[in-house]
Amino acid sequence: MNLSGAVAAPLLRAWCAPRAWRFARALDDVAMTQRRTLARILRAVSATGYARSLGLRADDSLDAFRTKVPVIDYAAIEPWIEAQRRGDTAALSPGRTRCYEPTSGSSGTIKRIPYNDALLGAFRSAFAIWAHDLLTHALRLRSGRTFMSVSPPLVGGDGFDDDREYLGSALRLLLGRFIVTPPRLREPAAFRDALACALVAAHDLEVVSVWNPSYLLILLEHFESHRERLLPALPVDRRRLLSADPLCWQEVWPALQLVSCWTAEAAAAPARKLAGYLPQARLQGKGLLATEAPITVPLVHAGGHLPLIDEVFLELEDDDGRLHLLEEAEDGADYALLVTQPGGFLRYRLGDRVRVSGRHRGTPLLEFAGRADAVSDLVGEKLGEAFVARLLAGSVRADAFCTVLPLLPECGRARYCLLTDDPNPELPRLLEEGLGQAFRYREARLLAQLDALEVVVRPDMRRCVHAALIVSGMKAGDIKDRALIPSLLVARQIYRGLGQRLTA
Repeated sequence: MNLSGAVAAPLLRAWCAPRAWRFARALDDVAMTQRRTLARILRAVSATGYARSLGLRADDSLDAFRTKVPVIDYAAIEPWIEAQRRGDTAALSPGRTRCYEPTSGSSGTIKRIPYNDALLGAFRSAFAIWAHDLLTHALRLRSGRTFMSVSPPLVGGDGFDDDREYLGSALRLLLGRFIVTPPRLREPAAFRDALACALVAAHDLEVVSVWNPSYLLILLEHFESHRERLLPALPVDRRRLLSADPLCWQEVWPALQLVSCWTAEAAAAPARKLAGYLPQARLQGKGLLATEAPITVPLVHAGGHLPLIDEVFLELEDDDGRLHLLEEAEDGADYALLVTQPGGFLRYRLGDRVRVSGRHRGTPLLEFAGRADAVSDLVGEKLGEAFVARLLAGSVRADAFCTVLPLLPECGRARYCLLTDDPNPELPRLLEEGLGQAFRYREARLLAQLDALEVVVRPDMRRCVHAALIVSGMKAGDIKDRALIPSLLVARQIYRGLGQRLTA
């Protein structure tokens, strides 16, 4: 298909328009839309083994659904997923299962999420609604050249190779020639070289869509660090510009209009740094897209992130454990999310928190407010990620990389370790004082249950931490900057990957 970006953009907008219009109409009555969404999901899942074990029926009411179905986490349905993977095709997910997509979060073990056609359709709806909004209100594409987050298949598995597979065959056919892609390589260093070169060679790049801004920052820093070696692989007409010192990324991609990435919580600092490199582009925070389900979509004309109320059914859990329907959400309140989705996950505790930031056409806007389960507890101190993030925000440079690891040596006392690229010599004192605001942490230090905070400083710390996580088996595009990594296993992998010895 020999289309220019200027021609493909209106075709894409027209293709997405019917789905975007249906979503816009649904926003006017969030209560009715959510009930219809739940009814559709129940009709689909009622014949599965898991639904039958709960006594669910296709025509159950909302109240009957909430009575029969318990709130669950992944461990509760893992046996059903494993049964389905062994051949029981109707154990959990209705219809054909396309793949079992592995999660790659920084805080826990790998989960495998069954993707059937209905769940994939929900992700594709999120893309269509988002793309239509951007093409209507923000973008005026000419080349259409786009970079989407692509992770190398470094570890074997049965999930998707990269994020483009979420789009479906029709969109891949329309958009494929406009997407910047490197060769398919399994070795991390070779992949990083190839992708960095493919990106800087794209002089007409207009859209960048990555999950974590750190992913792109590392690619830019990788190219700068290895320019002398990489320049000969680039077109001659790009070498002079890319040889400049200092390198100006605004001049490298003068046509760039949009950078889409996470911008909330721990991603805020790297997002600001990325925006400083690329001031010519709109920086838009991504919606909440978990591996388990699409939750929200950012819309320019709404001024925030709207829940996909006609694709997934959501419940909100307040700090006292009370559950609320979406239409009952209070402005300014924080909630933990429960999701019921068409892949068979019913009343699933997602582990994410959202904040209600207003309303659009009667539907609450939901902004990501951190993880609900990001708590580290070595000796009873119970440090939460939100608390640690606030301390770091007041102690380190705005654009600094920093993450705190819990460390449990085989002998000796446990401790926490700050990994950062900020060389401020006051950091150990500032962070230790800040952590002491948490009563249980201060008590553990006074009782000598915890050693003093360790601080490790390297100018390329972000790259070092990401490299350690890739070696441990995570996909590069899925790695998230975290103020606190509560998993002892992941923390140990990172610490040792930096060449540190885990001793007392």
